[in-house]
Amino acid sequence: MGQFYVLYLLLLLLVIFLAWGIKEWHGHIRNLKSIPIRIIVNGTRGKSSVTRLIAAGLRAGGYNVFAKTTGTKPRMIINNETETPVIRLGRANIHEQISMIKKAVREKMNAVVFENMSLRPDLQYIEESRIIQPNLVVITNVRADHLDVMGPTLNDIVRAFINAVPKNSRIVTGEKELFDRIKESAAQKSIPVDQSHEEDIDEKEMGNFPYLEHRENVALALAVCRRLGVDERTARKGIYSSRPDPGALRKYDLVIDGKAVALYNALAANDPDSTYLIYERLGKPRKNIHVLVNCRDDRIDRSLQMAELIQKKIPADGYFICGRNTKPLIRRAIGRGVPKDKLIDLEGAGPNEIFRIIGQRVRDRSILLAIGNIVGYGEDLINYFVAQGTR
Repeated sequence: MGQFYVLYLLLLLLVIFLAWGIKEWHGHIRNLKSIPIRIIVNGTRGKSSVTRLIAAGLRAGGYNVFAKTTGTKPRMIINNETETPVIRLGRANIHEQISMIKKAVREKMNAVVFENMSLRPDLQYIEESRIIQPNLVVITNVRADHLDVMGPTLNDIVRAFINAVPKNSRIVTGEKELFDRIKESAAQKSIPVDQSHEEDIDEKEMGNFPYLEHRENVALALAVCRRLGVDERTARKGIYSSRPDPGALRKYDLVIDGKAVALYNALAANDPDSTYLIYERLGKPRKNIHVLVNCRDDRIDRSLQMAELIQKKIPADGYFICGRNTKPLIRRAIGRGVPKDKLIDLEGAGPNEIFRIIGQRVRDRSILLAIGNIVGYGEDLINYFVAQGTR
């Protein structure tokens, strides 16, 4: 009798749970239908920045826009005016997108722009095709990052991105090298694809931003705004007013140990391709430049990629290697021919010690390019440098 009673309670709880889930899902579908413009931003790099730029351009065009980023610091942005952090009690979960849609409905938004927050291909599909059901999917680019989850090849990453896109959607992408592959994969699902072109943006225009933005991001955001009926002049004005993401590329003019140092924070770039594009944008300086690389012990693959990058493409007077588990990067760099005396191992050092050592080694009017990883220690390090170097 007791076992039957327990079984009955379990079945009753299951029925209640299923009924509640069905009710919640139907409510979510009603919420989706009340928001006519739904955009999700996927891709390897630049998702947070592009999300913000699109939202700002659409707002200038008269849309009420709710944007949500998932980058360095997750944020909710309403009409390019108010910005609040996304508070999580545990780890990030794609189901939070359901509550974001509900909040957008409460705020009476008619457009949402969400940064994709999943890596695993199956979760990307659920997030896009089931939860958000966007009319328009943005793919910023396809780069060699997170290959352990989405790879092992770039074509696998393209396949994952396209598989997640709903069939009744449209794609806008800034990807160049793999555009034909994107278009071919999308055609198999009868999904139209538009391509943006960074050449449409004059380099002089980039001076309108109070931070260092990428032309390809701006071109992509403008293409989306045009697709949704916002005239280009209006969209540009809105885009220039966009608030930068906490991980945006920034330049800080500092004084370290009495020497003028231009610190470029490129820690959020993560992958080697994006990092090298930033180095190119700086004019590929070869004199009086030092590189600060922050390592994470859970991203050994990225450390090895950065070792290859600095050896092949970023010659510098010295490389300061900090963070955790720096040895794999140093061994790989030495093995590839980087002189050992140029690699300064600062594993476990605090920001104050790193600041002091760099001050001793750099010359006046130096460039310090910070690359690798921004999460956790990287952000604290930059904040310390800015606080101490601007006094």
